[in-house]
Amino acid sequence: MPGRGALSCLRRSGLPIRGTHRMLLELRIQNIAIIDDLHLTFPAGFIVLTGETGAGKSILVDAVGLLIGERASAEQIRTGTTEGVIEGIFAIANSGPLTARLKELDLLGDGDDPGELVIRRTLSSSGRHRVRINGNAVPLSTLQDIGQFIVDIHGQHDTQSLFRPITQLDLLDSFGNLLVDRAAFCETYHAAKTLQRDLSTFEKETAELKEQADRLQYEREEIEAAAIQPDEDVVLEQERQVMAQVHNLVEISNELYSTLYEDDRSILSRVGHVEWLLDRLLTVDTRLSDATELLGGATAQLKELAGRIRDYQEQLDVNPDRLEQLEIRLDLLNRMKKRYGGSVASVLDHLDRITKELDRLIVSDDQKESLQHRLVTLHDQQTKQADHLSTRRKKAANELNQCVNKEITDLHMKHATFDAAVEQERDGTLNPNGQDRVQFLFSGSAGEPPCALKDAISGGELSRVTLCIKTVLAREDQIPMLIFDEIDAGIGGAVAERVGKKLQSLGQRHQVFCITHLPQIAALGDAHFSVEKVVKQKRATTQVEQLANEERIDEIARMLGGTKITQAVKRTAKEMLGVA
Repeated sequence: MPGRGALSCLRRSGLPIRGTHRMLLELRIQNIAIIDDLHLTFPAGFIVLTGETGAGKSILVDAVGLLIGERASAEQIRTGTTEGVIEGIFAIANSGPLTARLKELDLLGDGDDPGELVIRRTLSSSGRHRVRINGNAVPLSTLQDIGQFIVDIHGQHDTQSLFRPITQLDLLDSFGNLLVDRAAFCETYHAAKTLQRDLSTFEKETAELKEQADRLQYEREEIEAAAIQPDEDVVLEQERQVMAQVHNLVEISNELYSTLYEDDRSILSRVGHVEWLLDRLLTVDTRLSDATELLGGATAQLKELAGRIRDYQEQLDVNPDRLEQLEIRLDLLNRMKKRYGGSVASVLDHLDRITKELDRLIVSDDQKESLQHRLVTLHDQQTKQADHLSTRRKKAANELNQCVNKEITDLHMKHATFDAAVEQERDGTLNPNGQDRVQFLFSGSAGEPPCALKDAISGGELSRVTLCIKTVLAREDQIPMLIFDEIDAGIGGAVAERVGKKLQSLGQRHQVFCITHLPQIAALGDAHFSVEKVVKQKRATTQVEQLANEERIDEIARMLGGTKITQAVKRTAKEMLGVA
């Protein structure tokens, strides 16, 4: 069983490593199907997996599928165990859609190597399966979200991003160098949408204001006519309380003033008598001389108090009309407060608010006209951009069709045709990507109309068509890892070699895995893994070995000649591998 030295083993074999893009670094499988414990390390480039039917090659593909979010079943767990584990370590770039999505989900690794993505899927016989991404427990939906950026598995309809309309659109726009134009249209589209929402909101608010205009105008006139001042109710209420008790206050203040000053026996007259007595005392004994100053101060304060009481008396206004005026004014203020918020401050705030709303009505027509003019301008701009984008898309689609059909012809797929169809949306509506629907169509027989790629052909043929598309779009396709299953169904000879060379070419820009029974394809791999079912301790298990030079020659020879391998077959195998 290979370990971390598998890549160096490949280097020692003398076989070239042409690929430079390595996505899946390591794969660990425990207790899945007939696999007991398998730990593999993968290089970059074009990787082939060979072995007899039933050896377990499909289990490896299924394991990768589980790592990108395919549905799991307890039946996939190895018999006699209660838990199965699949763990993959992937290399991720510093930028790109996968890295961006991991950042959005806060799942980028922060350990020794943030450029690695570790996905662990644990299957339980209880049905409680678990998913971890870089050590974080996540729901299956998150894994599926991430998985779409990692690998395309070709040969199984439900795992191919190529079937998704948005993927087809992205690939066509990338092929035609239209992404900048599309981004410009998208910006205009969203600007128009935002302005349309703003205009609708403005029109709704304006309509509501106009419905309330008469009421608002009445309220403003009523409040303005009241001429309310800040805190006026507090000041007037204090005055009203005084006016209500004015007669009583006059009597009390008169008595106060008389007691202090006017009566023959007023306090101040008594203080004068105290002064006379003190002077007589001091003519005999001066020890109380400081008392004169104290008494003088008290006298001055009493006189000041008497003066203030006199002033207070003069200010008291015994005017019945004033009290009535206060009652009327306070009643008005209370009605205003009850109607507009409970306080004088809230009444004044309400006046300020409705004044602004009424002012808005005055200028609303001009604002609406301005918004409408800007919206018309944006609509004209996005229509021109959409038409321009559509024209360029159709041109790019024609070029893509020619390129893909050339690749299809190269694979001897007689009468097969590919068509990247670009059509306007049926109702003429726009979306953030323009006005077009892009659909990849295929026809495998002469005279048969093309239909959607996912509905047109079976697994093996579909894999080869996908290979042709991927070959043409290799520079634009951002899915870093590709797995091809069933790609060699129904082919052989020169066609098989052409398929192998296309896979080899894809390996320059992707990490490509291919399960094959054809030596013509296997011989072109940058790395070769043999999958074999063996019996250990009376139980079948899958064993995977990365083949070195001689081992690979023997495996190619087996694929060429069956169980009996002659020297002639081995020479052919060496020639196919380019080994002297």
